[in-house]
Amino acid sequence: MNRIFILTLLVAACSAEDRRSPPPAKKATPALMNATQADLALELDKAAENGTWIELRRRWQGQKLRWTVTRQRMLCSSAEQCNVAAFPIQRPAQHGWMPALTFAPGQYEALAAKCGDAEQCEVTIEGVLGKLEASDESPTRLRFDDVKIVAERTAQK
Repeated sequence: MNRIFILTLLVAACSAEDRRSPPPAKKATPALMNATQADLALELDKAAENGTWIELRRRWQGQKLRWTVTRQRMLCSSAEQCNVAAFPIQRPAQHGWMPALTFAPGQYEALAAKCGDAEQCEVTIEGVLGKLEASDESPTRLRFDDVKIVAERTAQK
C-alpha cells in the first residue's frame, strides 16, 4: 500500500513539474547613463569597499560603450593581440587595467591606418564590454568585443 502511495506521489510531482510556466525572459540590462572609464573606475573603487563585485559586473558587462583610449603600438601589434590604455599615462598609475580589444571586421585595419607608426595614438572606440573580471583577489580585466573605430567629426563652420 505504501509503495502505491509513494508511486502516486512521484507521478503527481513529475506531472506537476511539466505544468509549470516557463521561467520569465531575462530582462535586458538598462543602458548606463554614465559609462566612461572614469565612471567604471569609481564603481570599481566602491565595489572594493562594499564587496559588490557581482552587481558591478551585471551592470557593466554587455553594455555598448564609447571610450577614448590610447593605442600604444607595442601593446597592440595585431588584431589578435591588442590592449589599449583606458587612461592617460601618469605616474603613479591610478588604475592599471588595459582593456583587450576584439575588432569588428576591417576595424583593426582602420586603427592601423589612423595611427600609422606612432608609438601612441589617441582613438575613440565603440564596442560591447564583453568581459569584466573584477574582485579583491585579482587585477581587473576588461575585453571589448565587436570594436569599431569611431571617426571624429570635423567642426562645422
